[in-house]
Amino acid sequence: MKKHLILIFLIILLGNQVIEISARQISIAQFGLMPNTGENALPYVQMAIRECKTLPDVTLYFPKGRYDFFPEGGVGDPATDIFRQRSEVGFSIQKIKNFTLDGGGSEFIFHGRMQIAGIDSCEGVSLRNFSVDWDRPLISQGEIIGIGSDYIDIHVDRDQYPYAVENGKVLFEGEGWKLPVLTMYSTLYDAENKEILYNTWDASLGDVFEQKAVEVDANTLRFYGKPAIQPPLGTLVALFHVRYLTPGISLNRSKDILLKDITLYHALSNAFNGHRCENITMDNANVRVNDAKGRCFSSVADASHFSECRGKVRILNCSHTGQGDDFINVHGTSVKIANVIDPYTVTVPSDGKGNGNSVTVGDSYWVIDKISAQREKVLKVQSKQPVFENGRGIGHRIRFDKQLPPNIQKGDFLECKTWTPEVEIRNCRILKRHRARGILITTPRKVVIEDNYFRTAGAAILIEGDFNYWFESGACTNLTIRNNLFDNCLTSGNRHGHGGEWGDAVITITPSHVPVDENADTYHKNIRIEHNIFNVFDAPVLRAISVRGLYFQENTINKTQAYPPYTWQKSTFLLTGCREVEIRKNSWDTRYTSREIVTERMKTQDLYIDSTEEFVVNPK
Repeated sequence: MKKHLILIFLIILLGNQVIEISARQISIAQFGLMPNTGENALPYVQMAIRECKTLPDVTLYFPKGRYDFFPEGGVGDPATDIFRQRSEVGFSIQKIKNFTLDGGGSEFIFHGRMQIAGIDSCEGVSLRNFSVDWDRPLISQGEIIGIGSDYIDIHVDRDQYPYAVENGKVLFEGEGWKLPVLTMYSTLYDAENKEILYNTWDASLGDVFEQKAVEVDANTLRFYGKPAIQPPLGTLVALFHVRYLTPGISLNRSKDILLKDITLYHALSNAFNGHRCENITMDNANVRVNDAKGRCFSSVADASHFSECRGKVRILNCSHTGQGDDFINVHGTSVKIANVIDPYTVTVPSDGKGNGNSVTVGDSYWVIDKISAQREKVLKVQSKQPVFENGRGIGHRIRFDKQLPPNIQKGDFLECKTWTPEVEIRNCRILKRHRARGILITTPRKVVIEDNYFRTAGAAILIEGDFNYWFESGACTNLTIRNNLFDNCLTSGNRHGHGGEWGDAVITITPSHVPVDENADTYHKNIRIEHNIFNVFDAPVLRAISVRGLYFQENTINKTQAYPPYTWQKSTFLLTGCREVEIRKNSWDTRYTSREIVTERMKTQDLYIDSTEEFVVNPK
C-alpha cells in the first residue's frame, strides 16, 4: 500500500511539472490570432511578446498556417516616398531573456516596408521553424525575349510584378511603393538552372533600363538603348528597386542567439544582420529563392552579415541562393582618427564610413599606423564625449587609459579588440545562384571553414581588410580552410583586373594594405588551406597579398572543361608581399597545365615548394 501511495505521489508531482512546463508554451491563438485569416498579425504579436516578457523561459508558439504582417495603418499610398516611411518590425523582441519563437512550420507573409524581426538587448533567444516571404517583393523579375543593337524586350508577369509606363519610364508598383529600376545590379541568371550567367556582373546590360521604354503588350516592355552585351534569349533578369533598405532579422547587443530551421525567401537588405552580439548560431537558417513562385532572387543584400561581434559565430547546415550580395560577411570596423588632441586623446568622425559611433567606454582598441598596418599597443577607452561644430555633432572625443604610440597621427586607425569573434562555418552550400562572392571573413580569432560545398559566381572565399572604402577591419591570424569542395567557382571573377568584378582566384586574399617592399611585415598571418578538392576550369586557384604563414598543402586539384577560361590571372598562384609560404604534398590533375607561381615583393626564402610540385616561380 505504501508503495502505491508513493507511486501516486510521484505521478501527481510529475504531472504538476508537465503542467508547469506546458504553461511556458504560449500559443498565439490565446491572444485571438488564428492562421490563414489574412488578418494583420502585428498587433497580436506585439501583445503576445509583452506577455512573454513577464514570464521566465517561455515559448511563443504559432499553430501551423499562414500569418500576414502589415505596417500599422496599412501599406500606405504608393506615391509615398518609401525611403521616408518608418520601418515596422514584425517581431520586436527587446530586453528579454530565455525566449523562444516557434513558428510551428508556419509561413509569415510580410507587406510593404517591414523588418522581419529585431532582437535587441536580449539573452538566450531562439527563433525557429518558420518561413518568411513577401507577396510583392521589392525586387521584380523579367525574361529577355528579344534583343537588338538598340533595344531589349523584357517579358514581365504583370500579376506578380505590377508596373506602369509614365512619360517613357517604367515604374514598378508594390504595396506602398512605386519605384524605377536601379541599374546598379540588374543581375542576369541562366534560365534553366538560375545560376548567375557566365561572365556577367553588375549591370552587365549597361544603363538600358534608364532609357525610354514602351509597353509592347500587357506583359512585355521594350527598353530603347544599346545593351552592353547580348545574352541568350530566355535569360532572367532581377530588377532591383532598393538597396540596403531595411534588414530582415536584426540582432543587436544580444547574447546567445539561435536561428534554426528558418527559410527567408525575401528581405529588404541583409537577411540576417548582427551587430555587437555575443555567440550567434545559425543552424539550417537559410535564404533561398522561392522556386515555387518562379523567382531567381531572394534578399536584397547579403544572406548574413555580422559586424563587431564576439564569442563565437557558428554557421551550420545553411544554404543560401538568390541574395543580392555575399553568402556571409564577418568583420570588425576600422575607425578613422580625425585628429590627435594630446598623448591620450583623439577625435573620430560620427558620420560616413569608418565613423566612431560604436566606440564604447570600457572597450579595448588596437591603434594602427596606416603605413605599416600593424596592430600596435592595446588601449582601453576611458571616456567618450561628443564634438560639435556650428551646433552640429561632427564626431567624438575619445580618451584612453594609456598614451598613444608616438607615431600615431591623423589618418591612422583604431580597431576594436573587445568585439572580435571566433567563426565556424561547416556543412554549408555556397552556390552560384547569388551575386558576388561566398564567404568574407576578417577577424583575428580562430576561424574554421570546413566540410562545405562551394559553387560560386565570384571568389568562393574572400579575405580582405579594408582601409579605403568599407573600412571592414580584422586581420586574420588563425584561419583554416579544410575538407571543402570547390566546384567550378569563379565564373564571374576578375576578367579585366579591376575591383568591380568578383574576385581574382577561387580563394582570394586581398587586403587593401600591400607591403611596400620585400622587407615589410604582412597584414594577415597563419592561413592554412588543406585537404580540399578544387575542380577548376581556369588557372587561378589562389591570389594572396600580405600573408605571413600561408600553407597550401595536401589539396587535390582537378581540371574540368565546364566553362571557357577567361581570367586576367594566368598563374595558379599570384603572391604579393607574402612571407613563410609553403606549397606541398598537393595532387595535380595532369590536364591542369598552368604550373606557374608569380611572386611580387618577396625574397626567394619567403617561398618553400615541395619538390614534387613541379612549379615554375616567376618573380615580377
